[in-house]
Amino acid sequence: MCAGAVGVLELRRNSQRYDATRLMQALPVNGAVKLYLDVGQLRASGLLDEIAGKEAAEDADYRSFSEEIGFDYRTDLDAVAAAFVNGGFYAAVKGHFDWKRLNDYVRSQAGRCLNGICAMVGSQPDRMISFYPLNSEVMALAVSDQPQGVVMISAGQSKAITVPPAVLWISAPGSAFRKISDPPTGTRSFLTPLADAQEASFSIQAAPGSGDALQIRMEVGCASPRAASDLAGDLTHSTEELRRMLTRENLTPNKSNLSGVLVSGRFEVHESKVTGTWPMDRGVIQALVSGQVK
Repeated sequence: MCAGAVGVLELRRNSQRYDATRLMQALPVNGAVKLYLDVGQLRASGLLDEIAGKEAAEDADYRSFSEEIGFDYRTDLDAVAAAFVNGGFYAAVKGHFDWKRLNDYVRSQAGRCLNGICAMVGSQPDRMISFYPLNSEVMALAVSDQPQGVVMISAGQSKAITVPPAVLWISAPGSAFRKISDPPTGTRSFLTPLADAQEASFSIQAAPGSGDALQIRMEVGCASPRAASDLAGDLTHSTEELRRMLTRENLTPNKSNLSGVLVSGRFEVHESKVTGTWPMDRGVIQALVSGQVK
């Protein structure tokens, strides 16, 4: 009977589908900067290879590590939901894992696996890496100062959060925007007003009714309808100022870089929420994901 009960629980756990929202709901998201990346979409579009570069150019140590654990992000990684909070990194990673080889690797690094949770020392003595399978295709992963920080991750703990269908989604409380010291050129006047928001999210997703076209979509929750109206006004003013500045410098907005995207912004107010959209070119995604935004 005990074996049967365990079998039923295991079957139920492995039968649960983990989409973007369910992955994020497993994480400790209160007060966190949250990120979702759909690697499967990037791979299918060909962007993953463009962003990552040629396989032959990868670091030899990474290739050795990848072969030892039997996991290559180019082919085995499907999606990542992550939360950065209180100095810790927590993630629900969807992919194709060889759990036995992962466990063997942990033990080879003087770590240990007990009751399904594996833990080992990270690159610094005060950083611990811990993980366990949420199901056969989803890894709960934590990097924190706690030996078993991964216990902070469990299925369905954050029901209030949803993730839109997007290649990339980032969401953060307003306080996080006060800590940005060196934003990409031209974005400071857009990001500074978000410091007073309750929560602001940005996503890269398909533009409605336009085939393969993409857009950046922003959603900002404000304390009141008046605050939302003021924020929309600030963002519209910043867009107009940037457009005038480019005109003064005799520059033409380039749709393949961030300035060309920013001047095309449109904003709407819905009670206490502000939405914004910016049409974007494929080249901007490459820059955003690779950290080479201009």
